[in-house]
Amino acid sequence: MDRIDVQLATALSHNGRATFQELGALVRLSANTVADRVRRLQREGVIAGFSAVIDERALGKTLGVLSDIKLREGVERVAFAESLTHIPQVIGALRLTGEYDYQLHIVCQDPAEFEGLVDRLKHDYGVASLNSRLILREVPVDKAKLLQVVG
Repeated sequence: MDRIDVQLATALSHNGRATFQELGALVRLSANTVADRVRRLQREGVIAGFSAVIDERALGKTLGVLSDIKLREGVERVAFAESLTHIPQVIGALRLTGEYDYQLHIVCQDPAEFEGLVDRLKHDYGVASLNSRLILREVPVDKAKLLQVVG
């Protein structure tokens, strides 16, 4: 990646809907040249995709929780991970080393919804225990800073 690729990837990380013309004006290249570079960055996996950011608070999911999960003995980890796609309150998951097997990022409308989810996780999904913490505020971190190391 050269300096221009870094500029393009950074700009797209902040506005994935930027046109090739707008990007071209930013880096002083033609829209066609920019399109070729962006497509190459996609092929190489540097740009993994474009998506809308959904604000869970706007959907009434104002209770954010991080839960460390320990699975019961014998629960298949791959099956558990795949089952998480069917739980709408789970918006992120990490497989961990150490004492816990997973960390889940959960959003709920209120404590009653979270309590029901905890019961479901234990009863239906093989969770032995949870250690949960409320999220007070998300601190925005810009992944485009990774490009500073490359450029």
